[in-house]
Amino acid sequence: MLESLNENEAFDRLLDEPFAVVFKHSATCGVSARAHAEVEKFLLEHPARRIHKVEVLGAPAVSDYIEEKTGIRHESPQLLVLRDGEVVWHGSHSRVTAEAIEAVDFD
Repeated sequence: MLESLNENEAFDRLLDEPFAVVFKHSATCGVSARAHAEVEKFLLEHPARRIHKVEVLGAPAVSDYIEEKTGIRHESPQLLVLRDGEVVWHGSHSRVTAEAIEAVDFD
C-alpha cells in the first residue's frame, strides 16, 4: 500500500515504529516517474507492504524535515528504509527499483 506522507508529525510517528519505508517522489521528473513505477511494481507483488510517499513538490517542508531528522541529503526520487528510527538503507535515482525494495528485510 502506498500511503501519503505530508506532515512532519506523521514522519515523527514513523520514527517510533520498528520499521518504515519512505519514498520521495517528484511528479515532474522522468527519473522519479520511473522509480514510482518500480515502487508500484513491488507493491503489486506485495500488496500487504506499506510504503509512505512524500510528494516533494506538494510537501517540500516535509522533505526538508526528513533530511534534517535523518541526516540523509534530500534527493528525488529517493527511498529510505528505517528501523527503530534509524536509516538502515537509502538509495536514489536509478537505485530505486523493485529489486532493491525486494531485498529489504521487512520482518
